[in-house]
Amino acid sequence: MASTVKVAVAVNILDLVDKGRINLTSHIPVERSEPAPEGPLGDTKWRPGLSFPVSVLLESMIIKSDNTATDVLYRLAGGPAAVHAYLQSMGLKDIYPARYIRELLRDVLSIPAPASSTTSLVDQFRRMSPQQASERRAKAYRANPSYDADPRDQATPSAMLELLCKIWREDGVSGPARSMLLSMMERCTTGSKRIRGRLPAGTVVADKTGTLAGTVNDVGFITLPDGKGHIAIVVLIKGSEATSDTRETVIADIARLLYDYFLISAP
Repeated sequence: MASTVKVAVAVNILDLVDKGRINLTSHIPVERSEPAPEGPLGDTKWRPGLSFPVSVLLESMIIKSDNTATDVLYRLAGGPAAVHAYLQSMGLKDIYPARYIRELLRDVLSIPAPASSTTSLVDQFRRMSPQQASERRAKAYRANPSYDADPRDQATPSAMLELLCKIWREDGVSGPARSMLLSMMERCTTGSKRIRGRLPAGTVVADKTGTLAGTVNDVGFITLPDGKGHIAIVVLIKGSEATSDTRETVIADIARLLYDYFLISAP
């Protein structure tokens, strides 16, 4: 899934908000072990008492794909196993969140678990030489057969599509949660060349990308013009030796093909 799992985490958190177990305005502390590379919160120097409102964590996770925010929200939900159980309760059997983002990245980048439980992935990168850090970051974008074959943190395209449809139809997802999540996905900044890449200017797209170790994904919704409806779309690419630009172009081509087909065929 790479970062497309963040849609599932967001739905779980918003469900807990609906149930009164979490408040969007509550400040959640960032634990010493949680800062991770990639994203604005990961660039914030950790200090005792560092915290962010749940609403800010959600927006950072979906709009900027912030990994630190994701791990804090994972913990708030009870951990990856709890999110998995929540998805199972929704009937989504083929989405398998299994690791915190920092654990996933350590596995993919061949970074050993730290000796101290309070050492963050950001700390580990800071202790590397510039060459070591550069090599690890480059590995994040190269195809990795071991990552592709790992049964953890995977989803079938059909299951991810089913999650999107449940969100859209408010099936186990409340109206306010749906509205908040779609608003954030419409402001996603990480996928301008994917689903959005070849669509006409002004087309409303709400999406969430995922990029890691040769995986290039984008999932979301396309709004057709003139009230002709909406398309839920999931494109997951793994095991490809193609360049990242080529993979992004493939996603853009698929999205445009579907857009044109349904624009012509819609009543």
